[in-house]
Amino acid sequence: MLSGFSIIRLSIWSIGNSCKIIGIFVFYFLNYKIQLVKNYFYYLLLLAAIVSCKNNSTQSNPDTTDTTKLDITRPADDRGPVQSIKLSPKWMSDSILITSESLIYDDKTSNYYVSCINGVPPTKKDGDGFIAIIDSRGNIVNSKWLSGLNAPKGIVIKGNQIIVTDIDELVIINKSKGEIEKRLLIPGAKFLNDIALAPDGSLYFTDSSTNTIYRYSDDKVTLYKRDKNFGGCNGIFVDHETIHVVGFDSGDISSIDIDSKKVTNHGKSIVPGGDGIAPWQGGFIMSNWNGEVYYIDALYKATKVLDTKDLEINAADIVVNSKTNEILIATFFDNRVVSYGIEDVFK
Repeated sequence: MLSGFSIIRLSIWSIGNSCKIIGIFVFYFLNYKIQLVKNYFYYLLLLAAIVSCKNNSTQSNPDTTDTTKLDITRPADDRGPVQSIKLSPKWMSDSILITSESLIYDDKTSNYYVSCINGVPPTKKDGDGFIAIIDSRGNIVNSKWLSGLNAPKGIVIKGNQIIVTDIDELVIINKSKGEIEKRLLIPGAKFLNDIALAPDGSLYFTDSSTNTIYRYSDDKVTLYKRDKNFGGCNGIFVDHETIHVVGFDSGDISSIDIDSKKVTNHGKSIVPGGDGIAPWQGGFIMSNWNGEVYYIDALYKATKVLDTKDLEINAADIVVNSKTNEILIATFFDNRVVSYGIEDVFK
């Protein structure tokens, strides 16, 4: 039978050398009646030796990886940059969202607000435009949450306000009450289109007919930039320092430094009929109103990932939900919203 001192000495020696000794040690005691050791101190010391040995064994092998702790929501470094994406159908709404143009995700309710032009042409002030609400599976929550608009297009949420462009007006809506707070007439505007919320809380929105980007901040609208080379500026989003805009007429993608207002064009006709644009994994996802979706990588190479033209289904504005890895597309004359799951392609 081992003495208490022998137990301590053998356990310490095990920590510094190999887990195999611990296995031998445990086997010895199982066969020679460990109950003979009555001092609980030895039990605790034995347990501590086993835990310590396990830790040392893991640290001694740099190739050992606990795969249960890997963050699979982001690409591993050895896979390199995202080259493209694959889209798989998830769901579609009922076809009562007449001339669905744009949509925005509400992270407080997990619902989507959808702007619907209804009667066309999309420049007609006919008062039949509306905003609907659908849930995260495309079910209709409220088919006409807000009515009395003309031809609503770009839509964003800022705090308790929903802001939507409407031909030549910026319409401010109280989200809690579902009521219009005010309409801001934009002198000279003809076809206000997409709108984006900047990190500083200001809003930037496009006029496709006049190649103009406006800025809304502190309850005031100012003309931010007008440039014919925008090519019918439509879809827009803003990161910390840069505005990204796509031309509907030209298919060009342009970036604008917010402070200097310097414009950089990243290629001609990258996406014809450019409509929606959203960031994704170092690149962009963009829609062609005629019924296509493209992935634009970091080098501005375009890869078509969806084509519904033969089905006569448009691809108007888009919203990308990074929480659920899906893209939602307003289908305009198809009168729906459709959802696709996004899978990254690396090589």
